[in-house]
Amino acid sequence: MHEPSAPGMPRNGRLDLHETADRWLRARRAVPAADQPYAERLAEMIRAHATDRLSAIEDPLEAAMFSLLVELVKEPHRGE
Repeated sequence: MHEPSAPGMPRNGRLDLHETADRWLRARRAVPAADQPYAERLAEMIRAHATDRLSAIEDPLEAAMFSLLVELVKEPHRGE
């Protein structure tokens, strides 16, 4: 796990996405057992773009949501 970014320090998009995915994985324990695999999948989707250059998006949550939405849009097209 990574050290959380300190307030006022420059953000690192790659670490921000991993930090968000780590938090979401910890949060999955709060959802019903039947939903936990879906929470894990969301974290995986965020990590899929952790190496992308999302520097245009400074907000870590926005970067995570952007990554997640890209993956969700791709889902129906997998296997075509």
